Amino acid sequence: MFNRRLVLLATPRQIGALDWRPGRMHWLGEYASTTEGLAAFRALLARHAHLPTRLVVDTVDEDYRTEILPHAQGRAREEMLARKLRQVFRNARFTGAWRQAREAAGRRDDRYLLAALTDADWLTPWLAALDSARVPLAGIVPLALACQHLLAALRVQEPHVLLAYRLNNRLRLSYYHNGLLRFSRLIGGETPAPLPGNAADEIAKTQLYLTGQRILPREARLHVVLVDPAGQLDSAQAPLNADPAFSTRLVDLPALAAALRIPDDFLAATPELAPLAAQAGEPLLLNLAPPELLRAHTLFSWRRGLHMAAGSIAFAGLALTGALWLQSHSHRDEAARIEAQVRRTDLAHAAVVQRFPALATRPGDLARTLDLADRLQRQPFDIAALYQPLSQALASHPDIVLLSLSFDAAGAGRAGIELEARLARFDGNFRAAMARIDSFVASLAAQPGIRSAEKRKSPVDTAPTATLRGETLNEAQPDATRFKLSIEADQP
Repeated sequence: MFNRRLVLLATPRQIGALDWRPGRMHWLGEYASTTEGLAAFRALLARHAHLPTRLVVDTVDEDYRTEILPHAQGRAREEMLARKLRQVFRNARFTGAWRQAREAAGRRDDRYLLAALTDADWLTPWLAALDSARVPLAGIVPLALACQHLLAALRVQEPHVLLAYRLNNRLRLSYYHNGLLRFSRLIGGETPAPLPGNAADEIAKTQLYLTGQRILPREARLHVVLVDPAGQLDSAQAPLNADPAFSTRLVDLPALAAALRIPDDFLAATPELAPLAAQAGEPLLLNLAPPELLRAHTLFSWRRGLHMAAGSIAFAGLALTGALWLQSHSHRDEAARIEAQVRRTDLAHAAVVQRFPALATRPGDLARTLDLADRLQRQPFDIAALYQPLSQALASHPDIVLLSLSFDAAGAGRAGIELEARLARFDGNFRAAMARIDSFVASLAAQPGIRSAEKRKSPVDTAPTATLRGETLNEAQPDATRFKLSIEADQP
């Protein structure tokens, strides 16, 4: 659906239309360059205005040049080619450049084929009809380039090939080097086609011209491919084969139809579609259309790209939705299976619990009994082992007055004492008082059997966040030096 296109073959006398898609084509007819033919062509475009269109032109008013230009890319290449086309073809409107190859030696310059329609006034009514119908014109292609794809379909492998193609009572001679177009000329007009003998003469003249212009090497042998669905070029093969400078191959209607995969009767009825069908699915190598004629196709390409992107996103969304739906069903089935398994396990557990023997007591009572037994079996704490180091520390500091003492069993093998005391004498010097208290705490912590000795309360709060308070006028009292200690001792 996205590869369907309209392919037109335009000559100064008429225009033909082909509705093409991969594997299928339909010849829409030919329309003469008259008022009635132009009106019928407009009606045709109104029915096919949604299709991208490629216009193939067949005229004597064409020119081809081969140029070797410096290798460039991007905008520099575009500016160079535009300047070269203006220089070579002057004010021609329909021009184009095709980069065919890159030189293998030297600066490795690019070889271009420059082409132009030197007189295209006859093409104006057809282009006006395309523009008024807003047909997306993809490009304008010379018939010689379409014939290049025809040679590829015929699988011609010779390096120097001259294609003699009779179409619409005219003979086109096109030269191809290694399968690429280098030169083309059209012979004939409104009168019937040239005689077969004259065809051989025209081919010989073309060979001399190509040699004189150094397009064809002098020592090269020219392979001539005669293509004429009507069979009027058969007698030209013998005189050409008699000349050692030529080798010929005659392509009849069945061979041409087989190469293009077109029914014989269909090709015999419409021989014009052979070059159109050969290049319809190929990329545009040489486009002679000016940019202003390609705007509709640019918009068409953007619109089709957006539609394809939207379709891809919609398809991906549907696929993701389907995958999530299947995954949710899978999770739901898995949850139902787990829930059924849990119910079966609960029933089995309840059945096992029902078979348990009756207990004389509750499990909580048993736990309390075990805890009480553990306490009874625990070795009693020796209080004398804790008081002895405390009495030694007090004896070594007679200025410490003991105020209160409380015992606290911290656990197995440990015991603690909360001690409150003060200094016997205090002259108001808190620095000296704190030094005497710290000396007592250090002496107590150094006693054997004492795990730790920490101050819980001090006459002076030395914490960084504490607020400094006090009075200097009151008389110093020993109670101002009260402090509390927490002593923990190890019990063997």
